[in-house]
Amino acid sequence: MEMISIAVYVDMYYMQKLNTTIRFFNRSDYYTLHGNDALFAAQEVFKTTSVCKMIGADPYKTEGVILNKNHFESFIRDLLLVKQYRIEVYVNQGSAKNQNWVLEYKASPGNLTQFEDILFGNNDVAVSVRVIAVKLGMEGKSRIIGLSCVDTTATLFSVCEFQDNESFSNLESLIVTLAPKECLLIQGEGSYEFQTLKQLMERNNVMITTRKKNEFSSESVVQDLNTLIKFKKDEGNLNQYSIDQIKQSRYLKLDSAAIKALNIEPRLDTSSILNGNASSSILTLLDKCRTPQGHRLLAQWVRQPLKDLSLIKERHDIVEALVNSNEVRSNLSEDHLRRIPDLQVLAKKLARKKATLQDCFKIYICISHLPTLLEQFSNVNVVAIKTMFTDPLSDLIKDMDKYQQMVEQTIDLDSAGKGDFLVRAEFDDGLKELKNTMDEMERKLQAQLGKVADDLSIEAGKILKLESNQQFGYYFRVTLKEEKVLRNKKQYIILDSNKSGVRFRSNKLNDLNDEYISARDKYTIEQKKVVAEIIEIAAGYSSTVKAIGNILASLDVLTSFASAAISANKPYVRPEMLPSEVGEFKLIQVRHPCLEIQEGIDYIANDINFKRGECHFCIITGPNMGGKSTYIRSAGVTALMAHIGSFVPCNQAKISLLDCILARVGADDSQLKGLSTFMIEMIETAAILKTATCNSLVLIDELGRGTSTYEGCGIAWSIAEEIKCYCLFATHFHEITKLEEEIPTVRNQHVTALVDDKKLTILYKVKPGICDQSFGIHVAKMANFPQDIIEFAKHKQAELEDYQDSVFEGSDNPQKKNKIIKEAEVLIAEFIDKCKNLDKSLSNTELEDKISTFKKEILSRENPYIKTLMAAS
Repeated sequence: MEMISIAVYVDMYYMQKLNTTIRFFNRSDYYTLHGNDALFAAQEVFKTTSVCKMIGADPYKTEGVILNKNHFESFIRDLLLVKQYRIEVYVNQGSAKNQNWVLEYKASPGNLTQFEDILFGNNDVAVSVRVIAVKLGMEGKSRIIGLSCVDTTATLFSVCEFQDNESFSNLESLIVTLAPKECLLIQGEGSYEFQTLKQLMERNNVMITTRKKNEFSSESVVQDLNTLIKFKKDEGNLNQYSIDQIKQSRYLKLDSAAIKALNIEPRLDTSSILNGNASSSILTLLDKCRTPQGHRLLAQWVRQPLKDLSLIKERHDIVEALVNSNEVRSNLSEDHLRRIPDLQVLAKKLARKKATLQDCFKIYICISHLPTLLEQFSNVNVVAIKTMFTDPLSDLIKDMDKYQQMVEQTIDLDSAGKGDFLVRAEFDDGLKELKNTMDEMERKLQAQLGKVADDLSIEAGKILKLESNQQFGYYFRVTLKEEKVLRNKKQYIILDSNKSGVRFRSNKLNDLNDEYISARDKYTIEQKKVVAEIIEIAAGYSSTVKAIGNILASLDVLTSFASAAISANKPYVRPEMLPSEVGEFKLIQVRHPCLEIQEGIDYIANDINFKRGECHFCIITGPNMGGKSTYIRSAGVTALMAHIGSFVPCNQAKISLLDCILARVGADDSQLKGLSTFMIEMIETAAILKTATCNSLVLIDELGRGTSTYEGCGIAWSIAEEIKCYCLFATHFHEITKLEEEIPTVRNQHVTALVDDKKLTILYKVKPGICDQSFGIHVAKMANFPQDIIEFAKHKQAELEDYQDSVFEGSDNPQKKNKIIKEAEVLIAEFIDKCKNLDKSLSNTELEDKISTFKKEILSRENPYIKTLMAAS
């Protein structure tokens, strides 16, 4: 193994570096990693560190590992797209003896520019790459946040400035909306605020990179923007970015807990990012898009639910039209949209003048097909379709007319149709001569088809075919069934064998193919000057191509919504969207769309009925596994789907416009980051209390599990009293159900179960009222607890339940009963404190006398509940 000088390596390795930065050393044919990086790579790539070798001599001895090109590319995909690490690649610019290793490439989750070819290659870019910068400031006593975001795929800068609280809840909502991969922060900002920001970014899987303060100075920022932003159509390569203002008021607020609780996005690995495959989630359920830009836009829309009633209704109008027209929807999804390339990426390549003739040809074919796509809407009389798609696309197609003419006049369309992208020979005498040579070679190549067919005694054109591609050039192919005709035929050279057949050449075809490739290579070199001129002209159409890509992305997403609505187990319906002041949130027979598609699931649908002034808060009790969590999640999922323009999984839905969806559902893995389950609950709930308005939807599940029963119940009760918006509150604290007696807009509901022949059958049906019994012991039976533990639990349950239904003076009046019990609890607590504080040095007789005095004092208060308890004891 040829290795770099260990002393040189050690100097480089111990340069300041985070563990999340991995350094590679480019050895031309392979890559090496060293030290901890080598151990990490060995474990990740080979699943064992045994492949590491100790290299060098003491005191510089260290681990080293080699990665070939395939391993390198696979590893950096995982590092950048999944693990959210940074990478650096060094190259030796010195000699073998006097090595000079310098940084050749670097990348981070928010900046993939130098590795786009390796990361995506021929794959479409299925993810949008965004990086943000955040700057904190103060204006009087107000905390001001400045934020900028760059989207490298869309070549767009977005900026905003806003006030925020100490929890940065507005910033978190914006992070959820933008879904950045990386955040730049100023080094050395206030430690408390920096730690709060750090926790916020970690909750949202955003990598933090610190930068020097002077990089955020207005002078350097203005200079950089002048370099990057496009002010005129004819400016050069760098000036391609546009800039706009982020308008938070356009979108519903979502917190990171809601994204996770509602299962909006899947947990992704490398292959799913590249290929669009992932586990079940709202995004994957709705994503029936046919274009790369459609996939990206849908991922953006699910994080940006709209707050504008008119815009939401426009989307619903289009989805409804596509749902009602099977022919149009099917033609778009199965044919027309499949033909659309990634126009946004192609526009970016045009703008940077990095496009190829193949790219120009792809755009040409796409534009040529668009009139046929638009014909699909000729009989669809929907204003929104005409306004959003038909009219603007028709205008843009006209704007591309001269581009289409240029391609037809400059590119050899016949050759392009065969996958060979050449300039028309008429442009140059040298090109004409080479084209004549290539045409002559093609005639000779075709002549070989008949000769080989005769030699093998098979039919030319049907069984034996002459084909070509970029990898092999020209070759013959027969099906696997006919492979036997080649056996013992030494005059034929087998290239490879796969399911499409056996590819091979004769010696004569081999020679002719070499001559043809040589002529084609000369042609490619000769045409470079003309190609450069074509790309220069095509670059002027980049903004038009980008605009077409954006419109088709919207059409793709809305077609996807229609396809998802129709293909559901039970078709989704259009929700009736109402102004927020109407104050209604009504879902009839709502289902959870992800659960109902699972095999073996017979989903039980339920109703949700909120009306401002009548009922806005539901407390749901019932057994574990009874469906409480699924019920409240289905409300959030349906609300989100409605606000992004999708149909919803209900029989009927009336939804007043919301301003945010907030959740406290289930424990997260943040314990690994140093936060307890209870602390996470308190942080998330505090953010809800600060953010929610009367137009918000709040989902809370099993709050207060990480503390004592009384303390947890007290916190849950106070939160329930505080929240004044639409709220579904699932709890195991049955005491909270008494809240219905105090607040007229609170309703109790419960999930039902049957106990028959000592068996528990959970019905998953939500009904009014309080759950009248606990099913914990039945669940313990289902989990096969030992019988002696079950019997002991029953005995203890019987003892405790003796006090639950105590009858005393005033217990027939719920409000009066609640007041009496609260007073009793205070008196009991005082009694216990007095007993605790007794002098331990007193004799037993003296202690008994003191306790007897305390008992008389508490009885003298004439509390009916305490009297009943004392009588029972």
